[in-house]
Amino acid sequence: MLKKPPHLAHRKKSRMTLMLVPNDAKKIRQFTCPTWLPGMLSGVLVLTLTLLSVSTARFSNQLEHTQQALIAEKITVAELTEENHRHQQEIVTLTDQFHEIDGRLSMLSELENKVLHMVGLETDSSGEETLTETGEDLLSSEEDYFSRQFLLVTRSSDSRSQGPVYDTYEVDVAHLSELIESQTTSMIQLVDDVEKQLDYLDAQPNKWPASGRISSRFGYRVSPTNRRRTEFHQGLDIANNSGTSIIAAGSGVVTYSGYNGGYGRMIIISHGYGYTSVYAHNSQNLVEVGDRVEKGDLIGRMGRTGRATGSHLHFEVRVHGEPVDPLTILQ
Repeated sequence: MLKKPPHLAHRKKSRMTLMLVPNDAKKIRQFTCPTWLPGMLSGVLVLTLTLLSVSTARFSNQLEHTQQALIAEKITVAELTEENHRHQQEIVTLTDQFHEIDGRLSMLSELENKVLHMVGLETDSSGEETLTETGEDLLSSEEDYFSRQFLLVTRSSDSRSQGPVYDTYEVDVAHLSELIESQTTSMIQLVDDVEKQLDYLDAQPNKWPASGRISSRFGYRVSPTNRRRTEFHQGLDIANNSGTSIIAAGSGVVTYSGYNGGYGRMIIISHGYGYTSVYAHNSQNLVEVGDRVEKGDLIGRMGRTGRATGSHLHFEVRVHGEPVDPLTILQ
C-alpha cells in the first residue's frame, strides 16, 4: 500500500462551511465546500460578466452601425426614388414636347406637300420631286419667286428622328418650337402666295382657244376684204372648219355674248388682273353673260359670221383695255 508523502500526510484539508439560518427557526442548513470554490466561482462570474459586457458592447456598436447603414440606405433609396420620379416626369414632359413638335412638323410637311402639289411637283417612290408638265410651265414663269420662297423653309420632316433619345442629347425645345412656328408661318404665307399666283395664272388667257392654222397675225396687214388698203389687226386669226370647238383661254366671267356688227357672233370674257379676251366670227355661242367659265371650257363653235372671208376664229387679248399680241401670252 502506497503511503502519502510526509508534507501531504500532515496537511489539513481546508474547508469552509456555509450555514443557512431561516427566520422561522426551522432547521439550519449547512453546506461544506472547499475554500477555493467561492474564489473560482467569483472568477468565473467576473469572467462571464466581462465577456457579456464585451459582447453587449460589440453587439450594441454593431447594432448602431447597422442602424446607421439602414438609415443611410433609406435615405439613398428615397433620393433614388425621388430622382427616378423626377426622371419619369422629365421623360413624360419630353415625350409630350416631342409629340407636339412631331405634330407641328407633320403639319409643316402637309403644307409643303400642298405647295408641291399646287405647283405641279410630284414626289416619286425615291422621295425626290419630279416636275409634271403643268409644273414645268408654272415654274418656268415663276422660278425666281418660288426659289426665294422655298429657301425660307427647311424641310425638317425629311430628317426627323423616330423618337426622342433622352440619354444622348438635349434639345432646345423652345428654340426648336420657335423655328418650327416661324417656318410654319412662312409656309402658310407661301401657300397663300401660291394660291394667288395660281389664280392669276389660271385667269391669264394663255391657252390656245382653238385648233387650226394661223391665217393672220397681230399688227398691220393688207385688208382681207379690200386688198388696196392696210389695216391694223388687233388679234390673231385661227382658221379651221366651221363648227370647230372654241374654248376659254383663261378662267373668268362672260361679259358679252351676242352679235356685234363686223365681229359677227362674239364672246368677251373678263379674266381679272386687267385681262380681257375676245372670240369673234363664231357660228354658235354656247355661253351667256354672267356665266363663270374655267380655262379650257367649251364656249362656242367656229364660223364666219360678220365680216369674214372664211371660217376662222378672231381671237383678241386686251390688257387694261389695250390690245396686245396674243402670241406673247399664248403658251
